[in-house]
Amino acid sequence: MRAILRQKNYMHKKTIKIAIYGKGGIGKSTLASNLSAALAKMGKRVLQIGCDPKHDSTRLILNGRPLTTVMDYIKNTPPSYQKLSHLLTTGYKGVVCVEAGGPEPGVGCAGRGILSAFALLERLGLKEDGFDVIIYDVLGDVVCGGFAVPLRKGFADVVYIITSEEFMSLYAANNILKGIKNFNRGYTISGLILNSRGENEDEGRVMRFAKSVGLPVKYKFPRSFVFRKAEEMKQTIAEAFPHSPEAFLFFEFANDVLVNRVFFKAKPLDDDMLEKTVLGKKTASPFISKKPEKPGKAAQPENKQKTRAKGFLSKSMLFKEPLHGCAFTGAVSTTTQIPGAVTIAHGPVSCSYIAFQTILSSGIRAETQQKIMQKVQLAPQLLSTDMDENAVIHGGKDILAKKLEHVLKSGPDAVFITTTCPAGIIGDDIEAIIRPAREKYPFMPIIPITTDGNIRGDYMQGVMNACFEGAASLIDPDCKPVGYKVNILAEKNIANNTEKNFTTISDMLSCLGIEVNCRFVRNVSVKSLKKFMEAKLCLSAYNDHLGRYVSEFLREKFRAKTAKNPFPVGLRETCDWLCEIGDFFGKKDKAYEL
Repeated sequence: MRAILRQKNYMHKKTIKIAIYGKGGIGKSTLASNLSAALAKMGKRVLQIGCDPKHDSTRLILNGRPLTTVMDYIKNTPPSYQKLSHLLTTGYKGVVCVEAGGPEPGVGCAGRGILSAFALLERLGLKEDGFDVIIYDVLGDVVCGGFAVPLRKGFADVVYIITSEEFMSLYAANNILKGIKNFNRGYTISGLILNSRGENEDEGRVMRFAKSVGLPVKYKFPRSFVFRKAEEMKQTIAEAFPHSPEAFLFFEFANDVLVNRVFFKAKPLDDDMLEKTVLGKKTASPFISKKPEKPGKAAQPENKQKTRAKGFLSKSMLFKEPLHGCAFTGAVSTTTQIPGAVTIAHGPVSCSYIAFQTILSSGIRAETQQKIMQKVQLAPQLLSTDMDENAVIHGGKDILAKKLEHVLKSGPDAVFITTTCPAGIIGDDIEAIIRPAREKYPFMPIIPITTDGNIRGDYMQGVMNACFEGAASLIDPDCKPVGYKVNILAEKNIANNTEKNFTTISDMLSCLGIEVNCRFVRNVSVKSLKKFMEAKLCLSAYNDHLGRYVSEFLREKFRAKTAKNPFPVGLRETCDWLCEIGDFFGKKDKAYEL
């Protein structure tokens, strides 16, 4: 096995920093706690940091006593009152314990919590040189950047990987090796630790895997009632059964941590070779991708119209161009065009500020350059949930629910909810959050719009989503055409000439005795959107990507009819446009006269 001898690092370095990785439930916390206790009993000053939302890494060292996790501390304590001493708890033989903690299951971002925990400990002045050994007990697997912090940020110099004889455990160990290789950390792995599931298990799997990846199996911890008995006593084995064979094994492990000089590089196997090595033969694996089916055999959608509505993509998304702007800003610029409705931006206040300024600047230009007052753009109804780091870690459910309740009490015509990047990254379930509000206010439209900042697309994608998911959901499909009415589609909200164009178009239609029913979506009320179907014809402002998609969407969903020609440019196009509309409404003579 290829290895490297570290001569200088451990001859002069005061603190040995190790990370213990392995599959979830493999026994990392038990081994880490017993290792800390053994080191402490040997007279070493030890710090153990539990990097797991379960915050049970140090339970045995503290005899079951609870401690304040870093995440709870950040959540409940203002920065000016935060002190390092509040987070450090001393247990058996002086072992200092810290638990990162995390959010409740299913919400927030535990990985972000680990990042924040380490950042806080650094800021509060945790000194590494005050300890002989620091042990990081890390959650399950290298599943994201947060749980890779002990390696990625260089907090740990040495890695021990815990495994059992089970295939899934070895699969996780191989993934950890892939993570270490991705970090390009060089020679950092001390070896594998076998935490056996029992005498009937096949140790040959572990030995074959170890040989293939070039790592030694440093120690084998047998399945023993001593572990269970000590845990029932809420003690480590070094405290509960100091003279047992298991305790002596941990003292050997502790000695290896202190004196070992030989370390190895990560050489993971690909999935095919892993299965062949561990199981002894190649078998069908759920982790190996199946070969793609031959053309013509893939299942086709049963109803093209049903799948099409979800498939409208902006030009940048469709052709994989660099994103132009942010889907969140595009959606907000559209929903704030509906007076009487309120848009809640679920995210940091800075995102709302930038979007607000984008909308406001367009309104100011219209007023100063063209003397056109645009109330919806000079005073957009936009409120932010002011998401901070606590909300990112623990989930934004409470702050969104609180903001929504505040808005609903004011009695708006409708409420739109848009999400920024942080809300999308942590996966806040917007539908679940607003469900109680819908039950409490059954007649109030509360409409979430898919944006997630720029994760879901660019500015134009946000406009499209706001039209298709937001404004369109207000349309009453049971309304019937009434009189001579038209709808205007796909006007530009961030443009200097939009209102001037609309006034010209509206005047010409008025000469034909035709009324503008609804502008989809610009300066339009919720009431007008509900009566969208009262118009017999829709007129597209532009025959561009957005204009074509808006027309197609409304045709598919509501069977709305759209004129062939967009807003005209020049005399000839104007004549053709008027004649088309006149023909449709039976006013051909008036159109020619005009």
